[in-house]
Amino acid sequence: MTTIEMMPRIRPIFDRLEGETTDQKIARLLFHQLRRYLEECEREMLDLEIKYGLAYDQFKARLERGELGDPFSYPLEQDAMRWDDLVVEKHQWLSYLKIVGCDSRDEGCCR
Repeated sequence: MTTIEMMPRIRPIFDRLEGETTDQKIARLLFHQLRRYLEECEREMLDLEIKYGLAYDQFKARLERGELGDPFSYPLEQDAMRWDDLVVEKHQWLSYLKIVGCDSRDEGCCR
């Protein structure tokens, strides 16, 4: 078992968090933070979908066919690389959420 030290001033706040055990409280905090990261990632992906009027797969296909302009132009190349990174990042956040084992509909939240 790992011992967790915390500043005395935050202990009363931590104690009021949902969860019966320290593990449940930490898992719940992790779940909510990971979910925020996922939402930020999805928001950035949505911004790119709006910008190009295309889903990621359509964007990649049209980019490869040269239908979006010069694929090596800095702005287009930068957006393509960022979008690629966001797809990977989204899968990473989802895998972390699965590991934490929380479901927002589950009262206990964490296994």
